[in-house]
Amino acid sequence: MSHARGVPRLKFGLTATLHKPRKRVGTNVTIRDIGTAGCRLEHADAASVGKTCELYFDWQGTYVGLEAQVVWKDAKGQAGLKFVKVDDHSQRCLRELCASLRLQVRAAGRMGEADAAGSLPDSMEGQGAAHSMVPPRAATEPAPRTVPERRHRKLPRYVCELRGHILNLATGATTEVSLVDLSIAGARLEGKGLPDAGQTCQLHAEWEGRQLVVGGEVVWKSGEEVGMEFSSLDEETAKLVRRICTNLNLVPPVPHA
Repeated sequence: MSHARGVPRLKFGLTATLHKPRKRVGTNVTIRDIGTAGCRLEHADAASVGKTCELYFDWQGTYVGLEAQVVWKDAKGQAGLKFVKVDDHSQRCLRELCASLRLQVRAAGRMGEADAAGSLPDSMEGQGAAHSMVPPRAATEPAPRTVPERRHRKLPRYVCELRGHILNLATGATTEVSLVDLSIAGARLEGKGLPDAGQTCQLHAEWEGRQLVVGGEVVWKSGEEVGMEFSSLDEETAKLVRRICTNLNLVPPVPHA
């Protein structure tokens, strides 16, 4: 465990994507250790001290996007990030992640005391206890397969430039739309003749040759924009939405949508 500015850091070892502001293509990095206020990266050659960046990673089915500032960098490609503008959802994810890593450290310590002369069990061999990302309860609780409903206002949203159409399931009318922003639980759409609030609909779009089809409900309408809340997503659709978000930039926190 290391410390930066008095904030505990825990060993992590997860691959993430680092983006420069307003750049759609990022670079793969390794989060070597992490805390609630920052992290240390490896393979962060593209990072520049003093510059802001965006860090994205997927932890136990939860997509996390963080705005950060590069506070130091060395010749080996390591860099230290300080998190900035962390929304409530991301802060909660960081706290849960760090709590899980601390449990792993404690469990490994107890295991080492009980079997000091032996090796780690097969389930942990080659990982390192502090390196594991799965909390102890994961063995008895299945990983979530659907996205919780009515949470998209608390989730990170990403600037999106996709085009598609929305199908009003009540009337059968189809309307061309532009996706203004996107999250794992909803989207803000722009177009003419959009469904009214309360209407169920289906969004169709395409990303890198893959079809995105997701149902949901229009939860607000203002002029030529609507906010769509997705219905519970199946595993493959949720995975595709997260993959799309990986290639987008965060929307600055605003009270709307």
